[in-house]
Amino acid sequence: MFKALWGDVQTGRLKRIPFLGWYLVVLALALVLSFGLGAFIGAAERMAGGEPIETQVALEQSLGPVGLITVAAVFALLLLGQMNIMAKRVRDMGLPMAWLIVLAWLLVSGLVSSVGGPVLGGLLSLLVLLALLLVPTGALGKGGAGAAQP
Repeated sequence: MFKALWGDVQTGRLKRIPFLGWYLVVLALALVLSFGLGAFIGAAERMAGGEPIETQVALEQSLGPVGLITVAAVFALLLLGQMNIMAKRVRDMGLPMAWLIVLAWLLVSGLVSSVGGPVLGGLLSLLVLLALLLVPTGALGKGGAGAAQP
């Protein structure tokens, strides 16, 4: 799991079905962590009597700065894993500079979401996901794993 999500950063490749599997694993991990964090925040709010300021104080006291940094670091690791499997898939499709493409997609997706709203940003992300799932290995250049080597 660690090698698939965070290893082989520069040279790794993923075919379509393994990419889908790891994409779903990262999605499931993010959902479980988000629901757990939401339950924790809801419990803190309930204990504070439903007041936002008291909830913020209760969360700060329960988690502390180390806890907040830990939560941010876990989600940052999940984002890095997601970007790494995307870069591996882009590399397998045959495109050079996979990390640059993934970082450009992240930037464009953020800009589209902030300017055009979450629906437009979600549609862009869906189109990128479909492209990653449907384009065969080596279809976009000689860099793919299935491409003929000279």
